[in-house]
Amino acid sequence: MDFHVTPLRSGSSGNLTLVSHAGTILLIDAGLPSQRGLSAALSEAGCGWDDVDALLVSHLHSDHVNGSAVACCARHEVPIHMHQGNLDGFARKVLPRSPARGPVRPFRDGETFFIGGIAVRSFRVPHDARGVTCGFSFTTAAGERDVRVTMATDLGQNENGLFEQFIDSDLILIEANYDEGMLNRSPRFDRGRVGSSMGHFSNVQAGKFLVRVLQESRKAPSAVILCHLSADHNTPDLARGTVREILSAHRFEGIPVHAARRDAPLRKFSV
Repeated sequence: MDFHVTPLRSGSSGNLTLVSHAGTILLIDAGLPSQRGLSAALSEAGCGWDDVDALLVSHLHSDHVNGSAVACCARHEVPIHMHQGNLDGFARKVLPRSPARGPVRPFRDGETFFIGGIAVRSFRVPHDARGVTCGFSFTTAAGERDVRVTMATDLGQNENGLFEQFIDSDLILIEANYDEGMLNRSPRFDRGRVGSSMGHFSNVQAGKFLVRVLQESRKAPSAVILCHLSADHNTPDLARGTVREILSAHRFEGIPVHAARRDAPLRKFSV
């Protein structure tokens, strides 16, 4: 069976991604501010909360998890998986804003755990959220096929070793938050934080990161999905164009490059 991945929302206004395989459906982050909005986003992919087997939380910024998501999970008995280093912050900042709470299941650094037919492995990425920020790698729990989906949607400077988490992936979701020129011209007060080593990845950083991944990989991904594009400091055309240009300059033409949307689902990707 294939892996199916659908980016439902991606950006500072909210992040949700569906990953499914072998009858298991995971929701990666759930950062829309209302329960109605979360349910509507799921329905756009032909899915409901009763279909979701688990929510995985990458970090504690409100565009990735908030009280609305916790309430939806509680109502539909969906367990919430998060890094153990985020439990205290979650209890202090997120739970008080939710009218209900359900089961929380912590994981540790580098741990591989299983949810239905999907094996999940987390890895740390540099970002300025309280606690720990994680990327995720998804493979088949049964090991019948060597299929890998890898994602990291909020990250700052590319630390040594991070690219290794993406080697030999069949589908890559990586942040391309800002165009450097647009950020430098921005009047926003937080542009220094965005471009810092604990902020976000630029289009150029994403392109160079992918080159390094591809140089070490035995196979090319079927597609790359650029995530968390800034509404103020980027455009889909700029992000795709910059990354494609960098890939082509290193003879990695032909890999489809897509940009996830802030306000609507991108299409379903199957690998």
